[in-house]
Amino acid sequence: MKVLCIGVGVVDIAAWPVSRQTEWQEKQRISGISIQAGGDAVNQAVYLSQLGMEACVNICVGRDENGVLLKEAIRKKGVDTSFIRVRDDAATGTALVLIDEKGERRVFSAPGAHGLIRKTDLPEEIPEHLQAVSLASLFGMDYLERDGLEEFLDQLKEKGIPVFADLLFDKYQRGLNGIAHLLERIDFFLPSSYDALSLTGTGSVEECAAFLRKMGPGTVIIKCGAKGVYADSPDFRGWIPALKLDPVDTTGAGDCFAAVFLAATIKGYPVREACQRACRAASLSTLSTGASGAILAPDTI
Repeated sequence: MKVLCIGVGVVDIAAWPVSRQTEWQEKQRISGISIQAGGDAVNQAVYLSQLGMEACVNICVGRDENGVLLKEAIRKKGVDTSFIRVRDDAATGTALVLIDEKGERRVFSAPGAHGLIRKTDLPEEIPEHLQAVSLASLFGMDYLERDGLEEFLDQLKEKGIPVFADLLFDKYQRGLNGIAHLLERIDFFLPSSYDALSLTGTGSVEECAAFLRKMGPGTVIIKCGAKGVYADSPDFRGWIPALKLDPVDTTGAGDCFAAVFLAATIKGYPVREACQRACRAASLSTLSTGASGAILAPDTI
């Protein structure tokens, strides 16, 4: 089964543990530093590949050493890189991820090619045997969301290809009107509680999910970190808990959830069971360092 993941791809430089309380010195020793492929679209594609799916990633990188590094790292993870676009007008996106003793992270990033994807960067034709599309980074693809993505989603709808979507923080302050034309074309919407509540101004996760469903998505699932997820769909409405674990690094757990939920859904699992599988996987992913560093075989989940 082929899945196309569209959105952000960056080089992640992770360092741990970096305490928020520690007074920083000119030089100090920590446990580890790693350089890995990251970004929402990349993370999802890597986990989909682990689940035995043919994952393709549609991102933009710069024509620089980090772009070469990122593309090769993605390829080694078993992900199809034929839809990666190389741009001359920006450097490859890079993120600095500082992880504290509790596994919580703070991410620092600068503008780069990862935010410049346009309609000309999308596949010219819908790939053969495509089973699903994941919009991994809504609000992170400003040019495409304004021009081109709506038409692409209409093509997918005509072919009966389901669309899954995650949400980033509304850094351009476009508000709900900025994505309303897209939400009505999305089948499964999977934002985090922080982003969704900030965007809608609603008072609870349950209220937020109901509000968003009225905007068009058939199913809304709000990711709530250690609490698990809240799902609002035609067949199931309620909470699915996460596993109780002591996390090492929570980076990419939401992307892991989205990938496993997508895989379970297109394999025929109903929403509740798909959420259960995805919650297990996302919880287990926090026991490894890096946004897509966990090895999650289907039998483990």
